[in-house]
Amino acid sequence: MKRKHTLLDEPGISNFITTTIVDFTPVFSNETLAQITLNTLRTCIKKYPVRVHGFVIMPNHLHLLLTGQGQSSTSQFIGKLKEYSAKSIVKWCLQNQELNLISIFHRTATTSKRDHPYQVWQRRFDSVAIIKHEDMLTKLNYIHNNPLQTRWKLCQSSEDYLFSSARCYLAGEEIEGIPIDRIPQ
Repeated sequence: MKRKHTLLDEPGISNFITTTIVDFTPVFSNETLAQITLNTLRTCIKKYPVRVHGFVIMPNHLHLLLTGQGQSSTSQFIGKLKEYSAKSIVKWCLQNQELNLISIFHRTATTSKRDHPYQVWQRRFDSVAIIKHEDMLTKLNYIHNNPLQTRWKLCQSSEDYLFSSARCYLAGEEIEGIPIDRIPQ
């Protein structure tokens, strides 16, 4: 199936990004690995010129709603987020003898003919450029309600899910080190 990729790296253009773990493996069912990715998100926000409007880390994928602030900033941001988080995830898995995950990451890297011993994320990501305010709100609501979907059932209410920006919008809580550029309702 061909993936949609309409990323616009023009400053000020917002994008709804989805990136997925190889084989749709539920890596982030492990809260430590979800926290590693959240920490990596913090680091990348400090280094690359993007404004994050919303995010959610699901068991096997990540959604982001962000606006680039400079030329190529969105692509660069996603690339580094995936690179840095993958290295940290592999390191943790090796240290903690998570051999099933290591086996999946190694097999995927081998079959995709990559020059690395492990591949954590699928090589590409989906991106949809968002122009209209209503579309921003639609994508933000999707992000925040994703953990509630019947197939996931990760929490009772959106603001209870630890790995999402919903707490910022719905409960007024800040997520340490992750500045959320709130979209006006």
